Amino acid sequence: MDGDGDPESMGQPEEASSEEPQEEGCVVAPEAEASGGEEEEAAYLDELPEPLLLRVLAELPAAELVQACRLVCLRWKELVDGAPLWLLKCQQEGLVPEGGSEDERDHWQQFYFLSKRRRNLLRNPCGEEDLEGWCDVEHGGDGWRVEELPGDCGAEFAHDGSVRKFFASSFEWCRKAQVIDLQAEGYWEELLDTTQPAIVVKDWYSGRSDAGCLYELTVKLLSEHEDVLAEFSTGQVAVPQDGEDGGWTEISHTFTDYGPGVRFVRFEHAGQDSVYWKGWFGARVTNSSVWVEPPE
Repeated sequence: MDGDGDPESMGQPEEASSEEPQEEGCVVAPEAEASGGEEEEAAYLDELPEPLLLRVLAELPAAELVQACRLVCLRWKELVDGAPLWLLKCQQEGLVPEGGSEDERDHWQQFYFLSKRRRNLLRNPCGEEDLEGWCDVEHGGDGWRVEELPGDCGAEFAHDGSVRKFFASSFEWCRKAQVIDLQAEGYWEELLDTTQPAIVVKDWYSGRSDAGCLYELTVKLLSEHEDVLAEFSTGQVAVPQDGEDGGWTEISHTFTDYGPGVRFVRFEHAGQDSVYWKGWFGARVTNSSVWVEPPE
C-alpha cells in the first residue's frame, strides 16, 4: 500500500467510552499522558485554530488519520470524520481542483480512498502476457491466440495508442474469465455494503473484414459464498462481415445499488467465428476493464 490506508481503514475504530463527554479540546487519559516536550507539543496542537490544525492533519498518511488520530480526542475525531479534512487532502493530492466546494459531494473521505485505489482491476487485459491472469480458459477450435494489432483483415485500435495486441478466437467457442477479490484489492466490507460504489465493466470486441463472428460478455457480482447478487450479459452478439474494416466496438455496463454482500466480480467473455473456418477468424477482444469508481 502507499500509505493511504488499509482495507479496514474505513471501519472507523471506536474510541474509548467516557461518562463525561469531551466538549472542548483534547483530554488525554492519565495513563496515556505524555511527559515533558511531548506534553507541551500536544498542548500546542490543541490550541491551534481549526483551519491550521486541518492543514497539519492533512499532511499525515490517511491510515494514521483513521486508525490513530481520530482516537486522540473528541475534537480530532470530529475533524477526521468531517468533510473539510478530506476535501483538503483531495485538493493537495490533485484528486480535485483547488477551490472545490465542500457541498459537491456528501462523502469526501470515501471519495478520497476510492480515488486513490482507482485502477483497472483486470490483469493482462490486452494479451501482453499471453493468457496470464485469465482462468477457466476454454480453447474451442484452434483455441485463443494473441495477435498484434491490426491483425489480418482487421482495424487499428484508435481509441488508445497504448493497446498493441488482442485476443483472437477460433471456429468453436473460446472463453476466458477473471475473478476479482474486491477485499484483496483494498475495498473493505463497510464500503462495499454501505456506500456500494459504482462498479464499471468495459470490453472491446471486433470482427474481421473477411468473416462474420459471435461475441459474448457476462459479468457477475458474487457474494462471499459466490452466490450471484447481480449480473449483466450481452447474450450472443452477431458481428457481420465488414468488407471495409472490422472496427472496434465498446461494451460498457455500470452496476449501482446492488445491495450488501458483494465480494467478488467475475468477468467472462467469449468469441467464435460464424463460418467455421479453421484458424482464428472469430471475435477479437482487447482492453477489457473493471473499475470501482468514486462517487460523482
